[in-house]
Amino acid sequence: MALFTGIALALALVTGGPPLERVGRLNYPAIREASGIVASRRHPGIFWVHNDSGNLSLLFAVKRDGSLVREYLLQVPNVDWEDIAIDDDGHLYLGEIGNNKGRLPLRSIYQINEPDPTQPFKGTLAVEVSSFYSFPPEGRFDAEGLFLDAGRAVVVAKTFDRSEAELFAIPLSPPAPLLRPAAPESLGRLPRFLEPATGADLSRDGRLLAVCAVDVARVYQRDRSRSGPWTLVGTVRFPADHVEGIAWDGLDLILASENRTLYRISEARWRGSARDQDESTPLPRSIERDKK
Repeated sequence: MALFTGIALALALVTGGPPLERVGRLNYPAIREASGIVASRRHPGIFWVHNDSGNLSLLFAVKRDGSLVREYLLQVPNVDWEDIAIDDDGHLYLGEIGNNKGRLPLRSIYQINEPDPTQPFKGTLAVEVSSFYSFPPEGRFDAEGLFLDAGRAVVVAKTFDRSEAELFAIPLSPPAPLLRPAAPESLGRLPRFLEPATGADLSRDGRLLAVCAVDVARVYQRDRSRSGPWTLVGTVRFPADHVEGIAWDGLDLILASENRTLYRISEARWRGSARDQDESTPLPRSIERDKK
């Protein structure tokens, strides 16, 4: 604890403040290991949170301070839920995408109708659509980041060899059934994201992508066409605190840690951050998207 405090103080002296602002805590006992977070687009002030593997199949609506609004039991097991995403049409997407050590041959993404957390709810929350995928011939991958882009799910594969994180697209329309799973389409790699990625979120306008690891958050931007390459525009490093999820809150970022803490990175902070000044290699080219 003393080391953490010392590092945070040093960062505050250099940058004018700590990189992470603590804004809340997930004190509800059933939220044991927060793994994914996303802001509701229909219910202001609500964030959707879920646990990692080894926990009950629960989805939680919480406020930014971490206080519980409502919990929901889902009809599918939590084998290895890793992230949650959202669209503009009232759907949540739960990423059953974890694959520690590549043991699982098949993974899936569940589409759920977003419930209204202000209204009482009884029973279990139904999964409306399941889209399954298997892995490319070159090998299975683990993933903990998920976002929706142009009607497709995009997962961020974790790397452990200091290679750049790779993006894979999974079709959602039509959904790939269990007996005919989709093959993920590689969209390229994220410049300088060399750490094992633990979460991702796309801004509502589709132009900003936030990706986190346990000790860093990076923001990427593309042009107004939403079809150009991703360019790195911000890097915020912080003392490792098991950060597992990241979500846009307007143009600020909310980070969820496995220790139940919620943090904020302000827009001013990530926009004013240096681009990996501690790395000596030049900035790689932006990823190439949709190479067709």
